[in-house]
Amino acid sequence: MPQKTPTEVQPTERIKDLSVSLRIVHEETNFDELKKIGGAFATSYRVPTYELAYKAPNKLRVEGKAGPLSATLIYVGDNKTYRIGVFKKTEDCKGNPAKKQSLMDVGVFAKDWLTTDYQAVFQRREGALLVYKLVQRGTDSKSHEQVWVNPKTLLTEKRLSFNSENELQKELRYIKARELRPGIFLPSRVEIYNQFGKLGAVQTVESVQVNTGLPESLFQL
Repeated sequence: MPQKTPTEVQPTERIKDLSVSLRIVHEETNFDELKKIGGAFATSYRVPTYELAYKAPNKLRVEGKAGPLSATLIYVGDNKTYRIGVFKKTEDCKGNPAKKQSLMDVGVFAKDWLTTDYQAVFQRREGALLVYKLVQRGTDSKSHEQVWVNPKTLLTEKRLSFNSENELQKELRYIKARELRPGIFLPSRVEIYNQFGKLGAVQTVESVQVNTGLPESLFQL
C-alpha cells in the first residue's frame, strides 16, 4: 500500500475562533528542569493561568497575570503588540516565527500558521501518526520543528523544537484529546519536557469555547 502524501492530510480550517484558559499544574511543575530550556522560558511558566483568544486568520490575544503585574500580547499577521503594565510596544515579526504564538501552542495543526510561517514537509508515518518537519518560511534560519500529527483529530500529539545547530531544545506533548464539535478537537493536557527528556511543566486546557463569533476589537490594543 503506497505511503500517504502530505497533501492527503490538510491542516484544519474548521476553527474560526477559539477562546481557552491554559492553567499551570503547579504540583507537576519543576522550574529547575524548565530553566535548562531557558531562563526566560521558565519564567513564563510562573504565570498561573493564560487566557488565549484566536480568530482566523492569524489573530491571537494572550493575557496573563502574576501578582500585581499583568501582560497582554496581540498577534495580527506579522505584527506583535504587547503591553506589560504601562509599557506598550509593537514589532514586526516577519521572518521570525519564534517570536510568534498561534493555535499550534494548543496543539492544533492549523492552516493559517503553516501558510505564513512554516512549510510542512512530510517525512514518514509512525503507526497512526504522520511526521512532518516544519521549515521556517521567509528566513535563512535553520531552526525548525518536528511534529507528529494525528490525521483524525488534526492535533500535533508531539512537537520537538530544534535550534539552528539541529540541537533539541524542548518537547511538547498534547494529550487527552476531546471533540468539541464534529471534527474539531483540542487536547485537555499539555506536557513540556526539556532537551534531556525531563518533565518541566504541565498545563490543562480549560474553559474552551469554539466558533462563538469573537469581535475584531478583541485583537486591538
